[in-house]
Amino acid sequence: MSSARKPAGMSARAAANASAKATGSASARPTASTRGTGSSSASARTRGTSPKGSKAVVATGKQPAQPGLLECVQQRFVKDVFESAARADPGWKILIVDDISMKVISAAVGMYDIMERKITLVESLEKKRAPFKDMGAIYILAPTKESINLLVEDFTDKTKILYGPNIFVYFLAPIPPQFLNQIKQCKHLIKRLKALSEINVDFLVKEQRAFTLDVSIPFSSYFLRTSGVPAEVALAEKLVTICATMNEYPYIRYKQTSGICSSLATLFKMKMDEFVGANPTWWYHGSGKSGNTSQERERSTFLLLDRASDCLTPLMHDFTYQAMVHDLLKVEGDKITYGAEAADDPSKKEDKDVLLNEKDNLWVELRGKHIAQVIEILSGRINEICKSSTSSAFAGGSEGNMSLSQLASALKALPEYREVMSKLSQHMHIAHECMDEFNRHGLLDLSDIEQTLATGKDDDGRTPKFSEMISRVEGSLLRMREVKDRLRLVLLTTISQNGLTSADRDRLLRAAQLGRDELLVLDSLSKLGIQILNNMAAGPTGAMGFFSNKNKIQGSASFDDESEYASSRYVPPLRTILTDLVSNALSAEEYPSVIPMPAAMTSASSSASSARRRNGLEGSARKKKGATDKWSRTGNTQTSTGVATTFTGGRHLVFMVGGLSFLELKVARDIMEKEAREIIMGSTKFVSPSEFIDDLSTLSQ
Repeated sequence: MSSARKPAGMSARAAANASAKATGSASARPTASTRGTGSSSASARTRGTSPKGSKAVVATGKQPAQPGLLECVQQRFVKDVFESAARADPGWKILIVDDISMKVISAAVGMYDIMERKITLVESLEKKRAPFKDMGAIYILAPTKESINLLVEDFTDKTKILYGPNIFVYFLAPIPPQFLNQIKQCKHLIKRLKALSEINVDFLVKEQRAFTLDVSIPFSSYFLRTSGVPAEVALAEKLVTICATMNEYPYIRYKQTSGICSSLATLFKMKMDEFVGANPTWWYHGSGKSGNTSQERERSTFLLLDRASDCLTPLMHDFTYQAMVHDLLKVEGDKITYGAEAADDPSKKEDKDVLLNEKDNLWVELRGKHIAQVIEILSGRINEICKSSTSSAFAGGSEGNMSLSQLASALKALPEYREVMSKLSQHMHIAHECMDEFNRHGLLDLSDIEQTLATGKDDDGRTPKFSEMISRVEGSLLRMREVKDRLRLVLLTTISQNGLTSADRDRLLRAAQLGRDELLVLDSLSKLGIQILNNMAAGPTGAMGFFSNKNKIQGSASFDDESEYASSRYVPPLRTILTDLVSNALSAEEYPSVIPMPAAMTSASSSASSARRRNGLEGSARKKKGATDKWSRTGNTQTSTGVATTFTGGRHLVFMVGGLSFLELKVARDIMEKEAREIIMGSTKFVSPSEFIDDLSTLSQ
């Protein structure tokens, strides 16, 4: 994405001055509102500002329910684009989008919401379009050379102009000066222009409080510096739009030992300062200028992390619903296709597409739960429906002992519950497919190996001998059919043990039978600073400060003795980082801020957090009392009530360069619920284990 070299407000104003008919319209002021309320292009409409020189207000207690990122983006599009344009032109309009903006809009706003705002048709900028000369048009575009050229082309020939006299143009990000000049040169567009604005939504909302940047930058570019233009330039510009959307001017912190995070933090701060300077009426939380005391919050913190510091987590098998779906099933974006029973013939299967996103309330409720609990909940709800019905669908059978497929078939006989049944049936099928793959790949035994390698302890809390674990890994490799699965286990073993001896490595490679490409991926770990070979009798300090002995298995992560399931003992390092962050205990030495922070928001030294990590690693793992197998629940049964919407203090935004795993997304949601502190998680993308291995392969290309 190109960088805006002038303040966004100055650029849009210059374009507006070139318009002969846009006097008093939104194009005269770079705002997402066509009413010209004096707000900046970044925050859509500023509902009021405090007098100059007013002191910042610090929120000290729980505030009223606060909107998440998804709600902020929805408001930006619905209120500050569609409704604003409708006030300027009450008639029906055409919406024109490019490929990038289509993804951004679709992630946040449904077609119903768009049509309700006087939009009669959505068309692609890149495709040939029919003329609607009596209707206005709204363009929402990424400020790329290709989209600017196509926009101008629509108005170059007066005889071929497609739309009526009212044209509204919105860009996802700041417009580079050269592209703005190109628009100014198009007189037929300028005289029709009623709005020209930068709405600053250059990212994809994936969950209520999670986003990705949708960048096509190779993983290797973040860590090997192989491209001409530093990768962090594009990242910084997009991160500014996140802050602009949420009215945040954060303290920017970063992992001190990370080159990419250090560089990104400096550039991000510079871009934020440029943005704030170009938009003097824009307000941010902590400034005391929101104009609404109940809306005021403390200033936020933005923490930058990178994937190279923890390559173990994205390789682990995790058995929460969302993680399993993305690991074991084929998912394209948010869409999954599963084999459902045909409506006219239950003995036949037909493909059915389902979107797993925030619009599916059942998915939102279940995605962070263990697959065993998901199946239990689905079965229980279906049984409740069945028991409340007077239907004879269950005549001759006991619904309590029915399989998932039998329950789904029975529900089809209950028309009064058809809508509820549709969602329950969808998720029953998806959960069933996850379990089919789970059994096909023998993941019950494999997960125990992984959990023991990662934590250094088995499910009884015993530390097994290293030779014992190598033999178990070798046996699993010999049974695996897919080469990528074998590579995954070798990678996981190597990373978790901080390298292998030459003899153990050769032993595993003989069993794995990896090809040349897979061996290159394994060797490329060294480019991320990960030790591959470790021939010392007593290994060096592990990733989290745990001293190992090669006679014993080493664990590089803490053991969760509160886990309900023995197969989910592993705790990602991110949990400790986030817990320290929201409790203002994150080390200022390990995670410094670009500018000084209030002393209350940091831990003066790394001793406290380091001690917690050591205690987490070296604490004994209790035996799972009452667990009859690795799927059984332990005594620590915790009932989730969903993430709260009322939080204490300022927001915490966390961005992972190089990909975020679905297990880490769950960790963030759990901490947010437990601590009542808002966390917005983001990354260059969310990755499944297979996708992460593909990313690692770019290091050797």
